[in-house]
Amino acid sequence: MKKRITRRSFVAATGALALGGAAAQTEEEKNAVGSTQTSSGNEAGAAKPNVLVIHTDQHRIECLGASGNTDIRTPHIDALANDGVRYDNSFCPFPVCTPSRYSLLSGRYVHEHRGWTNHSTLRPGTPTFPSILKDAGYKTKAVGKMHFTPTYLDLGFDEMELSEQNGPGRWDDDYHRYLRDLGLVDYNDLEDQENPWRKSARRIYWETFGALASNLPDKHHSTTWTGDRAVETLEQWSPSGNLLMAGFIKPHHPFDPPPEWAERYNPDDL
Repeated sequence: MKKRITRRSFVAATGALALGGAAAQTEEEKNAVGSTQTSSGNEAGAAKPNVLVIHTDQHRIECLGASGNTDIRTPHIDALANDGVRYDNSFCPFPVCTPSRYSLLSGRYVHEHRGWTNHSTLRPGTPTFPSILKDAGYKTKAVGKMHFTPTYLDLGFDEMELSEQNGPGRWDDDYHRYLRDLGLVDYNDLEDQENPWRKSARRIYWETFGALASNLPDKHHSTTWTGDRAVETLEQWSPSGNLLMAGFIKPHHPFDPPPEWAERYNPDDL
């Protein structure tokens, strides 16, 4: 990377980011890639582009400046959209989180990979774009929310630093171990996501549909935690042959930005 990215800029950019995707290669395609690399020799090794996939959860496409929204300020993702390829007629393959993520990773519909629920796993041996890139010599890493079962399911990532939200993942992921070490609890998220706490949720939670400023300061919020570790990974990249998939919990409910971010917009104006 010739230009250093600041952590603040990266975290700001992830306020509204587009979904990146990739499809699994066929055996013929993999053979074609292999033959090209063999014939090109060192030139092919130097030509492996670095790949960054930024994945957000429950993010509506019209909530981006690049999609014509004049209220939401997303200058960094707008710049990426203007400098790249935009898919204006693309659709999420499934209305449930984990099955849709497995489709993104494998390039297959849910009826093909058969991971139907948020507590399902992906069949062993299913090709994914991380595993294909890893086999091609890439260094692969996942940061943030992946929502796999089990939490650290091997889908081709050499390394995973995870920030999960619901189910078993939140009890054994890196982010919540980080919070526990600091004596912190992401109370808003716990209240919204886990039934024992939701049953006794505060009245204001029901009145606002969970749209409350986070009890955590910006530097300990899940978005900042994921953004920081993503940037740390990018700063350690070699010139080529790296994959990072950065998954952000937000804007998935509860709608709990850190206090200073919650004050950036006037709800009446929106």
